[in-house]
Amino acid sequence: MSLTTDLFGLCFSPEAKVKLVHLIQPNRVFLDLEAKNLEEAIRLLVPLVVRDEPRVNEKRVIDEVLERERLVSTIVGRGFALPHARSDEVSELTIGVGIFPEGLEDPTPDGKPVKVVFLLLEPKRVSKFYLKTLGVLARLARIEGIVHKLVSAKDPEQYIDTIKETNLVVTERLCAGDIARSIEPARLGMSVKQVADLFFRNETLTLPVVDAEEKVVGVVRCVDLLGAAMPEYARMIGGLRFLSEFEPFDRFLHDEDRMPVDSVLTKDYIKVEEDASIVEVTSLLLHHKENALVVTKEGNYLGMVSLRDIITKVMRT
Repeated sequence: MSLTTDLFGLCFSPEAKVKLVHLIQPNRVFLDLEAKNLEEAIRLLVPLVVRDEPRVNEKRVIDEVLERERLVSTIVGRGFALPHARSDEVSELTIGVGIFPEGLEDPTPDGKPVKVVFLLLEPKRVSKFYLKTLGVLARLARIEGIVHKLVSAKDPEQYIDTIKETNLVVTERLCAGDIARSIEPARLGMSVKQVADLFFRNETLTLPVVDAEEKVVGVVRCVDLLGAAMPEYARMIGGLRFLSEFEPFDRFLHDEDRMPVDSVLTKDYIKVEEDASIVEVTSLLLHHKENALVVTKEGNYLGMVSLRDIITKVMRT
């Protein structure tokens, strides 16, 4: 029985925890790679990762990873990408790492180029451990300064030591923190124009608003922003053909620099701690008919989980 299979069985025993470092093998860590974009990186990394596996159809694996990538990008920000796929070509969880010191050209949520690519391949019969591993890698990406340490590793062993220092573990329970997206929050004191820019960059329908101590004080929804642009009577009248097409928005665009975020902020929102289960998160979103909720860590802002995240990261991972 293989090491990964042993770990998989261990993971589902009561209170079991598997250290992330034990799932990454030095012979599948590749430093100083070069690629133009993530697709090119995947085409380069897959053959390297599966080269010791007999009878693996590399082309099929590449196609499966790229097909998953086309559903929704696995670039998570902070210099990380987590391409993955379930494939009948592998018999166990397989993790490969590629370091691209010059960075990839793909657009990223925070503008930071991808330099660390974790490739995960998993047999189609397995799901929960695979999802948890992805979640823990997403947590790794949120550790301050970790990208620099990983990119600076002189050899695979030093890379593994850096992972070991994080003490990250893969556990059985899938939690909100595992799939939370690190969406850049709006901040008290920002103008509505700055908030609108954040909506554009983050491609989200709900933005958290935090204070100077990273405490969440409310959220801004797209509907709140659009509502601020429309005159009050527009919400009560069905047809407004008598208005010029852009009249309300012209007025809004003229004033958005002077409007504070407080004018569109709402304190009626859902918040959970990072250890809340995915079932609890889904139930809250459906019950309150919300698109997204805020995830916190010890009271401080951590990220957001939306219905789309649950579909793409849990149901369609």
